[in-house]
Amino acid sequence: MSAGAQLPLAMVHEGEKVRVVRVSGNDEMRRHLENLGFVEGAEVHVITQTGASGSIVKVKGSQLGVDHATAMHVYTTTED
Repeated sequence: MSAGAQLPLAMVHEGEKVRVVRVSGNDEMRRHLENLGFVEGAEVHVITQTGASGSIVKVKGSQLGVDHATAMHVYTTTED
């Protein structure tokens, strides 16, 4: 991913580290993602990317699984 480009978390490649720039969705979705640690400025490390079924990521010291539809609501950029 080129520096500065915004990409949904679902499209980030395995092994990449990115930073959250915004979260979309209704209030309930945004609140849920915030509770998981997906807040503006948070670093996210994509550990595995399984395409349509989702990703395993590390955010705020926790490792968690995020399904593809949910990951499409988290917009990220590289840290550069």
